[in-house]
Amino acid sequence: MLDSTVQVIDIARREAMSKKFDLLYYDCDSIEHFINDMKPGGRYAKITAIVRNGWHKAGPYAKLAPFAKEVVPHFPASLKIICSSGHGYDAADIPAITKRRIWYCNTPNACTEAVANTATFMVLDAFRYLSYSQWCARNDWQQSRSLGLEAVDPCGKSIGIVGMGDIGLAIAQKCEAAYQMKVHYQGPRRKPEAEQTFTNGAVYHASVDDMIPAVDCIVLAAPYTKETHHLLSTEQFALAKAEGLRVVNIARGGMVDEDALLAALRNGKVVGAGLDVHANEPGVNQDLRNDWRVTLLPHIGVCSRTSWENFERINLDNIEAFFATGSPVTPVNQVALGIAE
Repeated sequence: MLDSTVQVIDIARREAMSKKFDLLYYDCDSIEHFINDMKPGGRYAKITAIVRNGWHKAGPYAKLAPFAKEVVPHFPASLKIICSSGHGYDAADIPAITKRRIWYCNTPNACTEAVANTATFMVLDAFRYLSYSQWCARNDWQQSRSLGLEAVDPCGKSIGIVGMGDIGLAIAQKCEAAYQMKVHYQGPRRKPEAEQTFTNGAVYHASVDDMIPAVDCIVLAAPYTKETHHLLSTEQFALAKAEGLRVVNIARGGMVDEDALLAALRNGKVVGAGLDVHANEPGVNQDLRNDWRVTLLPHIGVCSRTSWENFERINLDNIEAFFATGSPVTPVNQVALGIAE
């Protein structure tokens, strides 16, 4: 068990599991230490399952990458399943893990509400600049007067969601319900069932480039892959409406070319942004910090007790299901087929 310092523990379930399994709690101070302990004779040489629980961005293991490419070859032959909290799994080498015939499970829908609420706040902020207004209230009241002709209400505007999964769908639904925004979305395929959940439907676009000219605000809620690296860059920002685009990113920092974003803010192609994630976390681009039109959060969208409770529940559901049936509940890959989905 790789437990973060920020989590909710289901004591009763863990005590019940401890009667059936030997639970080892991770205590390595480095990846090298972890690899060494997985060697024959080591503390983790015969582990069958790994559970990484809680908030990965907090505590002494915040920079730990236990499922990365360089670690996977050292997993013992006994390891059959990895369960890790969170929606994203870009920090895990899924193809290599699958090749080792090891299940990898995430916790889909566990932090949907927390992240979607954060994104909805940043959509509003990208139009109204309320974070900057708060700074003005604390530091220089008169500077806020410049917002009189800058701030715009999002009501009736168009929002474009990149990645209409659980989180993307929740963001779109909240923006339609709260601000009567018109929903556009982009992803690998059209989702008619999702479209039917909106009062006024939703417009599907096969590419981000096709969607940008039609929207006033774009929200990134898709997985981070080599294909989505710098998904928003100079070419995409150039496609924005004459009145400018708002950009919200609650996915991964690498999906936005920060230099291109800064250039677009300077030339008016982008007129507001909300970033919960950053290219060089925990570092934050100083030029973005200095731009009053940009709302910056410290990758905290997931931060809610509800999320921690769901992480614990789904991780333990996966472990129990695997040992009971041979198959987990929320796998990212398919071990039986030998390929990653």
